[in-house]
Amino acid sequence: MAQAPQNLDLAIRQLGLKPIQMGGPALARMTADGKNIEAVFANVALSEKMGEFCDIQGRAMTTANGYKKLNQIAGVSVITPQRLSVPIDGKEVNVPNPYPIIDPKSGSISKVWVRKVAIGFSPIGNLVATSASLLYDIRMYFVQECFNKIMYNAEAGEVCNWEDVQQKTGGRFEPIEGDMGIWINYKHKEIMKAIGNFTNKKQFAERNAQTICERLVMSKQPALAYPFVDEFISGGAPKQRYATLPVWGYKSNLTQEQLLLIAEQVENGEEIKIPGIEVEYREVEASQEELDAMATAEQDSDEFSTLPSYSEDQNSTSPQRRETKFRDDKELEF
Repeated sequence: MAQAPQNLDLAIRQLGLKPIQMGGPALARMTADGKNIEAVFANVALSEKMGEFCDIQGRAMTTANGYKKLNQIAGVSVITPQRLSVPIDGKEVNVPNPYPIIDPKSGSISKVWVRKVAIGFSPIGNLVATSASLLYDIRMYFVQECFNKIMYNAEAGEVCNWEDVQQKTGGRFEPIEGDMGIWINYKHKEIMKAIGNFTNKKQFAERNAQTICERLVMSKQPALAYPFVDEFISGGAPKQRYATLPVWGYKSNLTQEQLLLIAEQVENGEEIKIPGIEVEYREVEASQEELDAMATAEQDSDEFSTLPSYSEDQNSTSPQRRETKFRDDKELEF
């Protein structure tokens, strides 16, 4: 990844950059005539306290809020295609995007299919489109959380087979695979917390699924490829640390129609063709371990706290993104 030297004078000489005023130290590369901004470089500071990265299994992982902040410079566009293909009864079926699956007994959402496309420029100026589809399975996250509770609280439940607990009362058997599963004690305080998180995930299932998928496609964009930020942390007390990351952003001349055309071609499984523009396409896949870590990161950040306070409109199904706006007078607004 192209990075500017830490010394600003050296960066100006080596990369042809110029300091610009945008509310902090930043550099710009101008067009050949010197009248307009072609690209912007800035060191962006992510705050652990603000939920822009968090500790997941001993590593500092960038959250959705962190990617939003980095994207103020990178200017990656994230699009939700109108439809996606999902497996239903052994067949690929074209359905609306996102596509919630309803639990017939409770009438609440149990799973959500979602697809996202991110379109942006790499640090060397190439246009890249990344796309991903994922299944947000709320019950399996619940089972996983209960399993973690049981590991450290024997009274919370046990790992067992169904025949071992058929006559047991005061709890519930949750299958994992075949007859194997976990029996959970409804009266245990830690299980009650897990049920609270489970209810919360159901209530905001579509939004959570979209945020995780959006985070996934953004993390695979070359300009935003910072899934972990340990090497960029300068130190500090827990929850008070900062990670400073170098980010490039290119001025985009893509129209809304061109962005939607790319999303439509991805949606239809077609080769991406935009007249006069070469687009590198990447279909993104993530392991279940990666998706679990992403879901945990979002739950641990402020945005998906299980407390009943939310920083954004609870009726919205997609997080708000702040877009970088380029102006001809060589300044940037956010």
